[in-house]
Amino acid sequence: MTSQQLIERACDLEQEIRTASEAARQDLHQEFARILRRIEAAGVPVPGHLRRTEQVLNDELVESQFDNMPI
Repeated sequence: MTSQQLIERACDLEQEIRTASEAARQDLHQEFARILRRIEAAGVPVPGHLRRTEQVLNDELVESQFDNMPI
């Protein structure tokens, strides 16, 4: 895939993530992160909106680790 195709795929995934259930978001997050790493490896800057989506997904992942923690 070219860099532009990778960015387009990441944008498509971003749209899917916005409408997905919580469980599906976690599955999509893995693919999304892989694509962002491939974009970076190609030496192309990752668009800011994709970075922000990645940060939100990472925050959700960390937060979910504390959901079942006893108080």
